[in-house]
Amino acid sequence: MLKEPMSWLLFILFLLGLSIGSFINAFEYRLHKRMDFIKARSHCPKCKHVLKAQDLMPLLSFVLIGGKCRYCGTKVSWQYPIIEFLSGMLFFASGCYVSSRMHIQGPFDIVVMLLSSCFVGLLLTLFLFFALYDVKHKIVPQKVIIPAIIFGVFYVLFVALGMHFKPHLDVFLVFEDVSLVWNFVAALIGGSFIALLIIITRGKGMGGGDLKLLVFMGLILGLKKLVIAFYIAIITGSILGISWGALKGKIRGLKLPFALFLSLGSIIAFLWGSDIYWWFIGIICYY
Repeated sequence: MLKEPMSWLLFILFLLGLSIGSFINAFEYRLHKRMDFIKARSHCPKCKHVLKAQDLMPLLSFVLIGGKCRYCGTKVSWQYPIIEFLSGMLFFASGCYVSSRMHIQGPFDIVVMLLSSCFVGLLLTLFLFFALYDVKHKIVPQKVIIPAIIFGVFYVLFVALGMHFKPHLDVFLVFEDVSLVWNFVAALIGGSFIALLIIITRGKGMGGGDLKLLVFMGLILGLKKLVIAFYIAIITGSILGISWGALKGKIRGLKLPFALFLSLGSIIAFLWGSDIYWWFIGIICYY
């Protein structure tokens, strides 16, 4: 019965995700340039011309202006449409994730589904931001990761206590892996592990930003999904690192933005971590 409306809801979430992706692009630029995010107007980095509404439509503006500034003709970085599209897809995936775990039967359930999907989408696009910033600037920004960790603490407390006092609410099925104890344990283990690596490598392998990101990941994902996320990060980082090093003819001393792979692992683990876990358990039991 809700199949057709659900398609429209997912499309709305995709459009909202495009807007969040546009916000991420602007926030990354202004944070790095230490610009006032509230008062500063969007402008072309080359000619400084203030951009109008028709220049700021996610994805669509890039296509309509042919990937160039309409005022000076400077090429617009592909970062902008790529991040906008990825953000849109993350919100779309969030809608699929939430709707598959809820019993949607009426208007109230639809509203709860949309709100929950937006919340999950914002969580996942936060990882997208960390990945983007680390790729471009080789750092996880303190001004974002510290508030994210504080938010993560309240997230665990709110969901865990909500599940305890209102276990019958469908919305908590979306966050069924959250545990008041194990999410904090995961954050402690994740942070301690990276701290140990920093000590062993004397800061050459990872830094304080990676440590804080692991703490945030532990709070959001819990222990089971944190292990999956870290494993995915190691595998994808190793594959890309070796491939990139082979192309450049240099593997030793090659530095990769590890927050990119941690963020990728976190997104995959959040959405499909439980399926990956039971698939892995099934293989072990089979053999």
